[in-house]
Formats: sequence, C-alpha cells, structure tokens
Amino acid sequence: MIEILDDLGVLARRNLDPATLSLSGVPFGATAATAVPRHRITEVTGSPIVHRSRTGDAIESEYYGADDRRLPLDEVIDSVMQTAGMVHFAGRFSYKIVDGAVVGFALYGAERGHLAHFGFLRSYERFLAEFGAPDRAEESRTYGDLLGYHNYYWHSRKQVYWDAWGEDGSGQLSSVSLGDYPGNAGPGQASLLG
Repeated sequence: MIEILDDLGVLARRNLDPATLSLSGVPFGATAATAVPRHRITEVTGSPIVHRSRTGDAIESEYYGADDRRLPLDEVIDSVMQTAGMVHFAGRFSYKIVDGAVVGFALYGAERGHLAHFGFLRSYERFLAEFGAPDRAEESRTYGDLLGYHNYYWHSRKQVYWDAWGEDGSGQLSSVSLGDYPGNAGPGQASLLG
C-alpha cells in the first residue's frame, strides 16, 4: 500500500491503481465507518439528508434537513458513511463514499494544500511532461476565457485539473481526484453513481 501523503510524486504516475493507495492512513476501498477518522472531518457534501447548508473557510458549517431543522454534524456524517457523499478534511483532501466504502480520494488547493508539492509546474506543457499525456483533455472556458484543463487518465481512474492563468497555458495544478468520479472511468463506462 502506497501512502499518498508520504509520496506525493506518486500522483504523477500515468498508470496508477487506486486500490494500491491510501490517503492519510485510509486505504482505497476501506469501510468508511471504521477507517475514516470522523473526529477530523471538517465538512460534508452530498449527504442525502441535507437539503441546504452553509459552509465556508471562516465559518462553522451548518446543515439543514427537508423540514428546515438544523442537523448535527454527527448525523450528517452518519448519513454519508451509510449511503453516499463526501467528507472533507482541513488538509485540503477528501474521501468519496458510496454504499459505505471509500471509492475516491481528492486533493485540492495548489498553494496551501499538499499539491503545493507540484508548485514547480508553471506551464501546461511542463505539467504534461511530468504527468504524461492524458487519455482525454477538456478545456474549461467561461465567456471565451480559458480557465483550465480537465485531464483524464482512464487506466488510473484519475482526473487532474490544471488551473490556467492565461491563454499561454501558464498556471498551476489545482486538484487531483482518484477513483469513482465522473469521467475517470473512460468513455462508455459509468461511475458507481451513474
């Protein structure tokens, strides 16, 4: 088992099996209820019992049910551990959970998170030299402006987002997701969530 936080360079491997990885001590595929340190969870997204929430860096997260009752964080965490959603941690990483199992890892935050390890990558060309050519790359544009590139490595079930600062491709690596996320399985293959 390769611990990602002990060897961040492993994220650059083009052919990587998520089943051989752990993130902050939690193995890919582990039973969430027993492996995920719930006392370290700072935020939850995608809970089936949450109908609205209030979250942010400078505030304590609040969650509300369909009846507009404020839900305790423990209840929201339980709902994700038993069904599906994502749990987030202060270290700018998260676990995706489906049917009680950890089916995805995500790391984000180029300047302040673990991905600062790749801060030396300042051009899209340099990124491609380090990570290799993706199986599919999609431009992200708003009002004609280039925002970045979604890079899919299907064998690894990995998506890497390059945040572009300009049309010349300068920018930074801002997120990596491994496992069951939309687009990571390749063309014609559905994720676990459809």
